[in-house]
Amino acid sequence: MKSEIAPATRNEESLKHSLEHVGEAAETLVRNTVDETGAAYRETRHALGRKARALKSSMSGRALDFAQEARELGGKGQHLVRQHPWTSIGIGAGLGLLAGLLIRRR
Repeated sequence: MKSEIAPATRNEESLKHSLEHVGEAAETLVRNTVDETGAAYRETRHALGRKARALKSSMSGRALDFAQEARELGGKGQHLVRQHPWTSIGIGAGLGLLAGLLIRRR
């Protein structure tokens, strides 16, 4: 029984030692990479920051346009419902029944 445990323990120790070695090598690589590419990293970071701000500005403009269109469509829908209330109730009931049947099948 000891012969089965001993090799497993040696393998675990070897694995731990290998992982520690890989971790140390990764830290050294990261340190050397940062030292060598520090300027390029800062330049890239600033460029990404500018692009992110431009994208945010563009998206906020589009969000305002989308909100305006949604308000207009909501107003049109409300107008149609007020003109045809019974038709709207029938359509709503039919869609509710269809959704209920689809959910029940699952």
